Amino acid sequence: NVYGDGVYTSHKPLGPFTYAEYNPFSYKPGGFITGAGHGSTISDPNGNWWHFGTMVVGVNYYFERRIGMFPAGFDKDGELYASTAYGDYPHYIPSEKKNVKDDLFTGWMLLSYNKPVEASSFIGDFRTDNITDENVKTVWTAKSNSSDEWIKIDLKKKYDIRAVQVNYSDYKSDIFGKRDTIYHQYLIDGSDDGRQWKILIDKSSNLKDVPNDYTELSVSQNIRYIRFTNVHHPTPYLSISDLRIFGSGTGLKPTTPVNIRALRNNDRRTAQLSWSPAGNAQGYVFYFGIDPEKLYNSVMVYRDSIYQLNSLNVNPDYYFAVEAFNENGISARSAVVKSQ
Repeated sequence: NVYGDGVYTSHKPLGPFTYAEYNPFSYKPGGFITGAGHGSTISDPNGNWWHFGTMVVGVNYYFERRIGMFPAGFDKDGELYASTAYGDYPHYIPSEKKNVKDDLFTGWMLLSYNKPVEASSFIGDFRTDNITDENVKTVWTAKSNSSDEWIKIDLKKKYDIRAVQVNYSDYKSDIFGKRDTIYHQYLIDGSDDGRQWKILIDKSSNLKDVPNDYTELSVSQNIRYIRFTNVHHPTPYLSISDLRIFGSGTGLKPTTPVNIRALRNNDRRTAQLSWSPAGNAQGYVFYFGIDPEKLYNSVMVYRDSIYQLNSLNVNPDYYFAVEAFNENGISARSAVVKSQ
């Protein structure tokens, strides 16, 4: 379900080239959408480096893809990296030179994961719980594309909401290529009690094709319920993979994961990772690399505290560290451990 990008280096344009043992430098096998391969690395006018990678949807058609944009750069030893940690979450695009990749993460966490959902209708296995499962491949599909179709998410308590992303799906669209007639219109409302609503986002006059529409609120809203109401959808059935809500809570962050183990298998390209579940954790991000000071690669997992990693090189030793996250933020990172 994933691919990545690697790098070879040379002192001459025509080689010979040397394989970098820290490959892949761009890799994203977890989170809402996977991929980060088949990409290009560029610098912007301010001298910041970015890696654009191909992200996999692959539901309606084998080559159904999206484009991911990740902070990248070169370290003091000239090693290329791309930071895909929390790559599904909101990041800043700086208007000046930034040297520290972690400066670009907003710190806004995902508030909608596995939260209860109600909807106007659904078809077959395209159920409402697919809207908050943080998986681009699973979708909710309504019985029509009319303005009577809606979604309501209960966040279970109030959070400071900063942004909303509507990720549409192309269920039975019968549309191929780009057309000027494709556009999406909707309303996003918020409520404290699920009865009295106020408009947070008004896209009822939008005339653009916005398959993964992300909107930041001008002012954060401390509310519990979010409602999506369809106005116009260009295909016969309103279909959404996830309605993702970002912001922050005021509760406790998770505790730092402990008892981290990384066991290389007989096939040294793979390793089995495990750690003790952290208190109050929604999920985990583990970092790895061939130098304990350069844990540039990462993987995000929800719920589970075990993972088989299949992207290692045979010869080098590897080092790992783990952090936990939830709606309130990110724990301190664990101590670095060496693979066994």
